[in-house]
Amino acid sequence: MATDNSQVLKVERVFAELLEELEKQPVSKQKAMEMQHLFLHTMEKTYKVSSLSSYHDDDAKGNEEMVLDMDKLLRQHRSFSVKNLPDKAINWAAGLAYSGVGLLFITIGFLMIVTPTSAEFEIATLFYFNEYDGFTVLDAFALVVIFIGIFFFIKAFVAQDKKE
Repeated sequence: MATDNSQVLKVERVFAELLEELEKQPVSKQKAMEMQHLFLHTMEKTYKVSSLSSYHDDDAKGNEEMVLDMDKLLRQHRSFSVKNLPDKAINWAAGLAYSGVGLLFITIGFLMIVTPTSAEFEIATLFYFNEYDGFTVLDAFALVVIFIGIFFFIKAFVAQDKKE
């Protein structure tokens, strides 16, 4: 009985060392599946311990996919974060923000052109339409603001590739 107990302890120690080495330096998924198959086969052959279901490559792939799907679901529903939001919701919110900013810039630009200002704000007239009116630096700045608004508004509706 003492030798059986020492052999069991020796096997447990070797098995624990194997697990420690696998944790330190993981092996590839294919190699891990081969090791699992070899271990289960040895246990069935030596100790007549049968696994719950017979081991087949197709079953293993199906079970692996199921485990990966469950892991993905658990990770997604663990807590709320921006990464868990669907891509459509994120794209919709970004489009809404870009279009809102674009419309705001376009409106401000047109208001800068239409609203009468004093001579101090117009800075300088670049060219005259008549002796009282012309195209000023403030009008040029307003056009730049309008074009930036148009850029943001168009960007809201143009599909962009999501970098992953």
